Amino acid sequence: MRTIRKHIRPDNLDSEIRPHHSAIGRRIYIGVLILFALGIIRYLFGDMFLLKGDGLVLRDYAAVEMGYITRVTAVEVDEGQSVKEGDLLLKIESMELLERLADLSARQANLIQISAEFTLLSETAKQLLVPAEHRKREVEEIIARINKLADKGFISKISYQEVLRDNFDAGQALVKIQVESTTLDKKRKAVESAIKVSAEAFQKLKKHYDDGQVRSPVSGLVGATVPSVGDVYREGEPLMQVFWGEPYVLAYLPRRYLLSIKPGMVVTLKSGRYKDKGVISELLPLSAQLPEEFQNTFKPQERNQLAKITLTDPEMFPVSEKVNVTLEINWKDIIVENFMN
Repeated sequence: MRTIRKHIRPDNLDSEIRPHHSAIGRRIYIGVLILFALGIIRYLFGDMFLLKGDGLVLRDYAAVEMGYITRVTAVEVDEGQSVKEGDLLLKIESMELLERLADLSARQANLIQISAEFTLLSETAKQLLVPAEHRKREVEEIIARINKLADKGFISKISYQEVLRDNFDAGQALVKIQVESTTLDKKRKAVESAIKVSAEAFQKLKKHYDDGQVRSPVSGLVGATVPSVGDVYREGEPLMQVFWGEPYVLAYLPRRYLLSIKPGMVVTLKSGRYKDKGVISELLPLSAQLPEEFQNTFKPQERNQLAKITLTDPEMFPVSEKVNVTLEINWKDIIVENFMN
């Protein structure tokens, strides 16, 4: 015989015994919701009260570059190598500069030849000046005598005119020689000045080229980019960098931070396995956009004020390392300062 299924009466639901569930799951769920809410609040408003920014470890550097097309023929250093001022870095070759040196040398030789010609002409003019002056004086004495005889009627007009013509020719020759002598002296001095300038330019260019030897301009550390043999660089294109001076952190401060930031504040610097303290040494009157490696896809691009941070241990972080900057806040001092203000 088939048993009929017993249905539960609706009036008995209140007294039905329900299974007891543990409160641990509920607490975990509520905790997750609270943490999620706190994360959202910190993401949206955390940078107003918590100073957290990004920075780069930098050092001053000297760029090694040439003002002409260059081909590298030898490399004498490696990346990160310590060098002193004057140490040999590279050996280069530049046909453009060699052509300039050859052109300057040819021009200098041409100027020396022109100067010699002007000197010869000037000395010749000076030698001709003495007889020309003597001839002029003799003609003037003859004219003086003829004038006395002409008054007495002993000299014809034709003879008198010939003597005057000789006097004019002598004066013209004298003036011409005098002008040529003065002009040649000026030209010779101008050419000698040009020779001096050309020689100085030749020596400077030759010293700058230094037979293709490129030396370190400062004492420091060779950068991460070192050219290879055979590389060709255009005019003004950097060949390599030599870092010098003490390293520091260039920090990008958050724009919406509400509390005051002053030089002398202690900050914490973190980068992976490295951690160190630093001191804000200077707030720069500059703002710049975050580098690409700092930008967040989900945040608009902003321009942040720059700050310079001095490292407690200069050897802790490598150059160009990305670090996170956080500020150690003394809430007691902040409250007292705001109360006094």
